[in-house]
Amino acid sequence: MKVFWSWQSDRPAKVCRDVIQAALTRALAELSTDLELEPSEGPELDHDTKGAAGMADIVATILAKIKEAGAFVGDITTVGKSDSGRELANPNVLIELGWAFAHLGHEPIILVANKSYGPTKPEKLPFDIRHRRAVIFYSLSKGADDDAIEAATSGLADEFAEALRASLKAWLAAQASDPGPAGRPSRANDPAVWFNVGASLSHGPFHGGGGQTSVIPTEGRRLYARIIPERFDRPPPTALQVHEHGSGDLRPLGPTSSGDGGLNGDGALRYAVPPDGARTTIWTAVQWFKATGELWSFDTLRLEDGKFFLPACVADITSFLGAGMCLLREFGASGLVRIEVGAGGLLGSEWNGQFNYERSDALIDRVQVSQARRVWDVNAFVELLTETVNGFAEAYGRAPPPSAEIRAMVSGALAGRGSRLR
Repeated sequence: MKVFWSWQSDRPAKVCRDVIQAALTRALAELSTDLELEPSEGPELDHDTKGAAGMADIVATILAKIKEAGAFVGDITTVGKSDSGRELANPNVLIELGWAFAHLGHEPIILVANKSYGPTKPEKLPFDIRHRRAVIFYSLSKGADDDAIEAATSGLADEFAEALRASLKAWLAAQASDPGPAGRPSRANDPAVWFNVGASLSHGPFHGGGGQTSVIPTEGRRLYARIIPERFDRPPPTALQVHEHGSGDLRPLGPTSSGDGGLNGDGALRYAVPPDGARTTIWTAVQWFKATGELWSFDTLRLEDGKFFLPACVADITSFLGAGMCLLREFGASGLVRIEVGAGGLLGSEWNGQFNYERSDALIDRVQVSQARRVWDVNAFVELLTETVNGFAEAYGRAPPPSAEIRAMVSGALAGRGSRLR
């Protein structure tokens, strides 16, 4: 959550701007600790054109930031008086405050003032805001010593933390209910793929050059997975950058010994090819979509014989998700990232087991799980795959394995990627 801070420079920074900034920084750190938030989930102090690239349009940048903020803090310390003696705050702060009222409402707005300069009491505030949330007052004169400044900063930090706590909790609750970015539409009545029945997938040569190769995905039971980022914190990658990325993380969901792929109109495609090199039909592929920034992969080989083997399916899905998430993070994927996984066409297949009593037929044709988070670490993947495993177990009328067993499957499939998933 971004907390936008509107400051004034008319009064000495030592007892106004610097004190308020230090107190806000402490308050946000305290809230992150109290609520056990990951670094990327915690509240962040934002102001003016901080973080904007190049010669940003100052006014447009500030107004856009306020509109997207989770809370607004405005310094309404008196900076002058009218001819009639009315105390006046900084005009830029008041403009930004009005914009915040219009777009955020009144609850997430916090006002602060140094009483040494005024206003000394709420009755001195402008009429529009004197009846709103109580202003946080502190008092530091221009000649305040370090001890006085520290005491005021500490007291302000506590008051800011208390005032911001409700706004942060409300913001977190809203994010928890956010389904996440939608991504590219799927095939009608089939969330596992984006292409129509019988459609071919085309791409240019793997190493560049002219010509096109077309392959047709096989139809059948499918596992699938999607990783859909909300945005990138720097210019999004090009299809060529994704295709040429040397990490090996652009790889499909299903079993692969060798592969092919290249650039296409949607972005970058990669798929497995059989040992004989034939490229007529394919069983697994991954497409990176430049329009949405997402990775989408499917596999029909794992379930081809009608046998559902849980450890293998979990390993395939988890391995793809770990590699794909690392790839997207390398390119700056950020914000809310939605992951969707599942399987389709399960009816007619069998939960695999060595003995007859360990087997069972599918009762449900489709499993579909979607979660959206800002932090996808090992624990988050364990939670996602636990829900997925429970869905698979229910589809076949089986009891899910113990949570420790699921964690072991997920951790093993992620291999050494855990440290790269922050």
